[in-house]
Amino acid sequence: MPTEVATWPYVPTLARLALALAIGLFVGIERERRQKVAGVRTFAFAAILGAVGGLLGEGFALLALSLLGILVVLLNVDTIRSGGGAEMTTSAALLVTAFAGLLAGQGHTFTPTLLGVVTAALLAWKQPLAGFSHALTESELRSAILLAILAFVVYPVLPTGSVDPWGLILPREAWVTVVLIAALGFANYILLKLYGARGVEFTGFLGGLVNSTVTVTELANRLRAPGAQLSEATFRGIVLATLAMLVRNAAILGLLAPRALLSLGGAARAHARRRGGGRVRSRPARRSRAT
Repeated sequence: MPTEVATWPYVPTLARLALALAIGLFVGIERERRQKVAGVRTFAFAAILGAVGGLLGEGFALLALSLLGILVVLLNVDTIRSGGGAEMTTSAALLVTAFAGLLAGQGHTFTPTLLGVVTAALLAWKQPLAGFSHALTESELRSAILLAILAFVVYPVLPTGSVDPWGLILPREAWVTVVLIAALGFANYILLKLYGARGVEFTGFLGGLVNSTVTVTELANRLRAPGAQLSEATFRGIVLATLAMLVRNAAILGLLAPRALLSLGGAARAHARRRGGGRVRSRPARRSRAT
């Protein structure tokens, strides 16, 4: 008879605590490097406190978060009395880390890990994010807000499917094209501002993976605009959009119908051989009979 392998009953608990500890250390390293009041050990304790609350139940979870809130208040009071400003960013990071530890204590893995990585990234990228936000003009900010309204406010309220008896008017499908055009135009402008000509090529390739027709149309409209510049970069962006479309379609065909992809490749090679290497033989002229 097969013997059952006995598992140590404390493994799940230790795994949850280890994940919370790793998240706290990961976020706390960044704060320690910047010589903040709350460093590696404080963030590790906050994550473990949240994990213990998540392990013990809802009431203990609320108690753990309340205790952490008191700690955040005392931390800010101490920094203000010592002549420094309020540690708002560090306090927010502490609360998010505690919530991540609480989720880890409840058995979640992906969400607390993602929270820890995003929190550390936002803390580490302070200067690039601040520089980018300060470099935005009012018109660029309004364009970003308008794009967010088109994508996240208008699109969800549109009816799904057709709204006419013939199935011709599809509001959501049509609005996707509008959002893609606006998003590509905005991304193209941002990448052009950051990376110059390379930004147009980057936008062309990524846009071609989503919708090559919309991407080529948007780039062509920018090329025809009065005072348009970077014509060579725009042309390369159009070529990359078309290439991305071919790569995307080949990948989809390879996943769904690999035999069809192989047949298509064989037919393309045969066609190339006929066009490049085939020679048309001329028939020899018939000899005329002597009269």
